[in-house]
Amino acid sequence: MDCINCGIRFIRRIIARLRPALLMSETTGTLAAGIKAIILQTRPTKIISVTANGKALEETELAFAIHKPEATGEPKKFYLTGTQTINFYPTPTEPTPCTIRTVDDIAELAWEDNSPLLTEFDDFLVEYAAIRLSVGNEYDMTQESQLMANIVTQIQQILIPPPVGIVVKRYWS
Repeated sequence: MDCINCGIRFIRRIIARLRPALLMSETTGTLAAGIKAIILQTRPTKIISVTANGKALEETELAFAIHKPEATGEPKKFYLTGTQTINFYPTPTEPTPCTIRTVDDIAELAWEDNSPLLTEFDDFLVEYAAIRLSVGNEYDMTQESQLMANIVTQIQQILIPPPVGIVVKRYWS
């Protein structure tokens, strides 16, 4: 089961890097005046975007906000504290609708659970688990690396197919 859970994380990381919208969750709400933070229900592994009043906010470091922590106005930036808290900067002076798009962490599977991945990725999950189980049996690490690279390449081809070919008429001078 550990190999299956590792495989799911391995495949989700590839998807999160190449096509995060496939794993995206969206949290919407209204930030009350004078409140600068929202605590998300789940821990995000990746923040895709944060908007306030329909405008995209720029991610910033915590050190920037500490420079003038009392600043108020329309939020222009956001920063993460802890694993689930999104802070807005400056602190809004009026109710502010906001949307947070994330790729959320997932719970590990138990024996009776189903894969949270698309069925298209189940073959890669089985291959990953078989490779991981073989490593404990003195499996050649060179072959393991090649097989893992093959899995990554196949997932990339599904998520980002190559461009359509273009036929160009020849030009002779």
